[in-house]
Amino acid sequence: MNKEIINFYILTNKLKQKIRTGWMEIGISENRLESVAEHIYGCLMLAIAIDSEYELNMNMYKVLKMIAMHELEETIIKDFTLRDGITREEKLKLGREAVYKATEGLIKKEEIRSLLDEFNERKTKEAVFCYHIDKIECDFQAKIYDLHGSFKLEKALEDLAYFGDDAERVRREAKTASDVWIEFDKKRYEDDELFKKLIIDIQNIKNI
Repeated sequence: MNKEIINFYILTNKLKQKIRTGWMEIGISENRLESVAEHIYGCLMLAIAIDSEYELNMNMYKVLKMIAMHELEETIIKDFTLRDGITREEKLKLGREAVYKATEGLIKKEEIRSLLDEFNERKTKEAVFCYHIDKIECDFQAKIYDLHGSFKLEKALEDLAYFGDDAERVRREAKTASDVWIEFDKKRYEDDELFKKLIIDIQNIKNI
């Protein structure tokens, strides 16, 4: 039993060293870039802060566990971005296979697998909340890099090539590097007033 705990921790410890691919692709100029594990931490802190300020009426134990595990597949497969040109179906298939491999030795592996299936299917309020947290944390980090002066608009605009029908709208609305990602992601929050307002507040931050 202890062997499985140790093996699982050693596997997930890799996420402390695995840098988020998007920041490398977009040319963030800071000396130290965010790891996948730090992204998970940021998601957890956002969820806790939001739970403090709003009556969410959801299972927060499930939410926090889902967030803690939502990048588990990246212990085995790469951190895919829009630039990889992979379909959502392909990514889900690879991710599910990786999660099965990562959890194989755990007694409660079915619980973890079920939580991640729920996250990917986005049919429960907890899963939708976690999906929004995952996206808005990335937007928030982009804003922080932007305010640090390490995220350049000309580099951000390179992603327009992957935005499809949204490219011209984003080009028109974006004034800063982080605006490019935030404007693209706003459509994800259209049916959720909490996140719809929060993303605007994040976009309007002037200094940190």
